[in-house]
Amino acid sequence: MGKSHFISISCFLLSIFHVEFLQAQQEIKPCQKEPPFIKTLGFDPLWTGFSTVEKKTMGIVLVEFERKIGQSAPTSSSLRKSHYQHPSWETAGYLSTISFDIRGNTYAIPAPLISMFYNDANKLNTIYQIDANTGIMNEWLNLPFHAKPSVNNPYGLLGITYDCTADIIVAASVAGSNRYHEHGMIYLIQSSTKKIMDTLKGIDAMGLAVAIDEQNQKRLYFAKTRNGSLYSIVINKLGKLIRKSLREELSLDGYGPRGDDKARKIKFIGNQLQINGVAFNYNLQAQREKPETIYTFNWDTKTKKWVLINFQ
Repeated sequence: MGKSHFISISCFLLSIFHVEFLQAQQEIKPCQKEPPFIKTLGFDPLWTGFSTVEKKTMGIVLVEFERKIGQSAPTSSSLRKSHYQHPSWETAGYLSTISFDIRGNTYAIPAPLISMFYNDANKLNTIYQIDANTGIMNEWLNLPFHAKPSVNNPYGLLGITYDCTADIIVAASVAGSNRYHEHGMIYLIQSSTKKIMDTLKGIDAMGLAVAIDEQNQKRLYFAKTRNGSLYSIVINKLGKLIRKSLREELSLDGYGPRGDDKARKIKFIGNQLQINGVAFNYNLQAQREKPETIYTFNWDTKTKKWVLINFQ
C-alpha cells in the first residue's frame, strides 16, 4: 500500500484441518470493512485511500485517485484527483501509521514531525479513531506512559496493526525509553471493548504484523528500533502472548544501502515477507525525508529461515 493506506474487504478464514507438514509462513488476508461515510461523501471507496504523508497537510487525508481505463483500483503511480479532510482529522497534529478494523473504523497514531510544536507530548501514547459512520476522529484510547517523551526520545506510539482473526488492535510504544534503557511496551487491545488483553514489556518496537507461521500458529511479528532485528511471538486463542515462543526471525543489519535499517512496516504477501526499512535514531528528522528501502524475503522450508530475495 506504500505511503497511502487502502481498505480491503476480503476476509481470511483459518483452516479447520490439522496440518501434518511444515509450510511457509503466510499472511492473514485483510477482513476490513470499508467505512460507510466514504460513500456518504460521494466517493468511491475503491478509488480512495487514507494518507498521513501529504505535503503541507497535517493529520489524515482521504485521497481520491484518477481512474484509468482497464484498472479496477489505484496503483502506486495513480494520479491524485482530489482530497478530503474533516476538520477533526488534523486536531491531533501529525499522524503516522493507519490501521482499520472489521467494522470500518480507522485508527491512527501520532508522530511529531521536525518538532513537537503541533503534537501534544501528553497525547503521544494516544490511539485515535475515525468513526466508520460519522467520519469524525476522536481519541480512542490513552495508553499509560512509563515516562513522558523528552528531547532524548520525543516519541510515544510507533506502530499499530489489526488482527482480523480476533478483533485485536496491536500497538507499540517507546515512551520513556532512553539511550541506556529500553522501556517500550507492546499492547494487545480488544477493539470492541478497549480491554488490554496482554502486554509485552521492555521492548521498543515499530513495525508490526500478525500472520500464520510454518506450524499453523498465529504470531505477532514486531521490529526492534535499536537494531534491525525482527522477532515473533505466538498469540493464543485467548489473545494472550506465549512468552516461551519468542524467537528472532531475521535481521536487516548489514543489508541495504545504509546497513542499519529498522523495519517501519511489515507486510506478508502470500508466503513472502516484505519489509519497509528506514533509518531510525529516536530523532525528529522528517519521516517524509527519510530514504526507504523495501526488502523481500522468502521462507525456506528446509532451513526454516527467511532468505533475502532482493531489496530496492
